[in-house]
Amino acid sequence: MYEYTLIKSDQQLQQYLQLWNKEDITSFAIDFEGEFNLHIYGEHLCLIQMFDSRAFYLIDPLSVSVSLLKEFFEDEHIEKIMFDASSDASLLYKNYKILMKGVYDVHLIAKCAGIEGNLSSLIARVTGQEAVKGKKSNQRANWLKRPIGEKLVEYALGDVAHLFAVKEYLVKEIAGQNKEVEAQKIIDGGVKVRKHSVPGWTKLPGYRKMNRDQKIYLRWLFESRDMLAQEKNLPPYRILDKRLLTDLAKNPPISPEELFEKVTHPNRSIESTLRSLLVVALEGAKKEISQR
Repeated sequence: MYEYTLIKSDQQLQQYLQLWNKEDITSFAIDFEGEFNLHIYGEHLCLIQMFDSRAFYLIDPLSVSVSLLKEFFEDEHIEKIMFDASSDASLLYKNYKILMKGVYDVHLIAKCAGIEGNLSSLIARVTGQEAVKGKKSNQRANWLKRPIGEKLVEYALGDVAHLFAVKEYLVKEIAGQNKEVEAQKIIDGGVKVRKHSVPGWTKLPGYRKMNRDQKIYLRWLFESRDMLAQEKNLPPYRILDKRLLTDLAKNPPISPEELFEKVTHPNRSIESTLRSLLVVALEGAKKEISQR
């Protein structure tokens, strides 16, 4: 088990920010855990795990101020060693409008050195340890629950524990291949942040093969489902399965009765509201298509 400090108040975080500054600790291995429409509606930053090469820390982003997180993550003089940081940086920006700076992305540097693979394989390459098993199930855990179980904490800290060693290994690889200039350009380029979300319906299976009318139907249906999911604070898949959603867009029911035969839900209240919303959505899509 890793020994760690849990930071779950502004006072604690402020104290550690001052301590790290006083002791000139300017490099951290960092990873995030999040919730992405699995247990409740929306995308949420749930946990920040950090390692300064000596001590481990867990920051609870549900309990600290955005201003303090912003102070830390936007400080370009604090190095954040991460793996494939783009999605984490995008989550920070989407939820808090924080633009993360000072990132050393070992995934990009590894690719520069001609090394492919995920973080587990990279750690295995560097340490000689076997890749972690059960990683996907841990990623799908409910990270919003408090307190966080010790097995999940162990998993969360496991990756950051090796990021300093991974960076050291890559620095030597890059030097051995005379790619220091190329690697530095990657670092100086900063982490890529998706500031504009891609509409969710465009990511559904089969979207690209749909014709124009079907895409209009899908947008209207998707937004209706999303509206209800947000109201009930449920992940959208628990309102209506995405495969049925796309089927309704490809083969729009010609009557409410036909729709009701296809759309059911174990919760009668949700079922009734969902059916009403979908009827309105189908009419809205039909009208938009006729006016095109």
